[in-house]
Amino acid sequence: MGGLGFSKLQHVNDALLLKWTWRFKKEGHSLWKKVVWGCHGSGRMWPLLPYSPSATGCWRQIVKIGEKRIWNGNTLNSYFVGIVGDGSSINFWTDSWLHNEPLRFSYPNLFRIERKKWATVSERLLVFNGEKIMNWHWTTAPSSAVQVTELFSLLSNIYDYDWKGGSDEWKWTADDEGVFSVKQAKVLMSSGPVQQNIWCMNWKGWAPLKCKMMAWRVAINRLPTKSELVKRGVPLPNDTCDLCSNNEETTSHLFTGCIFAAEIWSRMETWCRLSPIFAFEVVDLLTLADVQQLSKTNKYILKGILITALWALWNERNNRVFKNNRRRAIEVVEFIKATSFFWIRNRSKYKEIDWNAWRNSPFLM
Repeated sequence: MGGLGFSKLQHVNDALLLKWTWRFKKEGHSLWKKVVWGCHGSGRMWPLLPYSPSATGCWRQIVKIGEKRIWNGNTLNSYFVGIVGDGSSINFWTDSWLHNEPLRFSYPNLFRIERKKWATVSERLLVFNGEKIMNWHWTTAPSSAVQVTELFSLLSNIYDYDWKGGSDEWKWTADDEGVFSVKQAKVLMSSGPVQQNIWCMNWKGWAPLKCKMMAWRVAINRLPTKSELVKRGVPLPNDTCDLCSNNEETTSHLFTGCIFAAEIWSRMETWCRLSPIFAFEVVDLLTLADVQQLSKTNKYILKGILITALWALWNERNNRVFKNNRRRAIEVVEFIKATSFFWIRNRSKYKEIDWNAWRNSPFLM
């Protein structure tokens, strides 16, 4: 159809969904925005829009579209840029305003110790008589070398920023006039070869074969989750996820959407000192190591840890279903740490890894 001059239906659909991101940023204090904040504002993920990992339906798709990378490697969300006026409607850490990306990506170590992740620019920066005063709210004061370095860099960039005054504004940088349109978004997505989600299982690594097989089955949706069993006519007392007791147990929900799984990934990102993990599908987790700014060795380590974590989550689910044994998320994470340590010590060349160092951070310096 593209050769006949017709747009791909997928591009049209994505552009229409993306329009809701523009509306969310532009429409002030609309009632529907308050509803979205009420449903998603407490989520542990911090994309451009508020998002709860346990959410299903159209809002999940809207958030996911914004995180999609197009032909030039940029995410669609990166084209939404805030122009700070009074700073009351632009988020300090999660919106693009100072750089071409949100500050949570530019300064991940500072973002990690920020107490209020959704803080606005006006909450963190006060201007009196032209003088800029920072109003930080840390969980712990920046003390490590990397945190202090990031803080000085951030302060330097803030003080060099050209403030326009007045009300906050938003622009869509893919358009010369800065105004979002479905037509321009469609052109942007179709003007080059869109990156396809082509994924192939990497069978190398230190994780046991049983774990790799399980991870592969998860990625291709071949695990016997309750939703899949129901499709095959298996009678079940219910189809509810046993980890959260809230939603239907699908593969996607169990490993990425469940609030219990979200806590696991949040604790994992803290342990591994990663930027916030955005996973909408299991493949996002299996390819996470490839997009991290890590050495080749540490990417190799992280891939095995992620496979171990998937295996541990599935085992926790099975223990609850068949044995009625329940563990807290923090206990599952400790199990992941211990199990991955045992496997990497005995199944790789890294046999000198120290347990105390591993518990603090699994990566080799």
